[in-house]
Amino acid sequence: VATAACFLLLLPRVRGFISTPTRNTHKPITAQRRLSTEQECERYQPNGMPNLPSNVVQYTQVPKPNTSFTATTIPSGLLKKHNTKKGTWGVICVSKGQLEYSILEPHQSLHVLDKDHLGVIEPKMLHQVRALSDDLEFVVQFWRVPGTGVVDEKRE
Repeated sequence: VATAACFLLLLPRVRGFISTPTRNTHKPITAQRRLSTEQECERYQPNGMPNLPSNVVQYTQVPKPNTSFTATTIPSGLLKKHNTKKGTWGVICVSKGQLEYSILEPHQSLHVLDKDHLGVIEPKMLHQVRALSDDLEFVVQFWRVPGTGVVDEKRE
């Protein structure tokens, strides 16, 4: 992929991207950015969602298997700006309803996640979520690249 082809204009109608107005401006939410390197172009999907490295392995998920977070049981920490530790990737898997996933760095983007759209969380990058439907059910899986350190996080 040539660097010149890496100029991305994320329009509100891109699949998985929020196309509703913001609360304050009543204008569609859009994001525009220029990816500076070929490596960065491969790191992100056109809608701003990071790509999960192909060599990661899952080590845990929250909540525990056979349970899900719901619109009323999302931990308050997930609703605020937070991040994962160095080397820890996350995958948000929605099985029912819709969840808003805000990526706050290195580039801001907003995504509507559902059973057909996963959310990928990059290590150490600030993000937050918000329920968009009362029937929401989701889990967060945690992944690491082998050999990047001991997993010492205690999860539910």
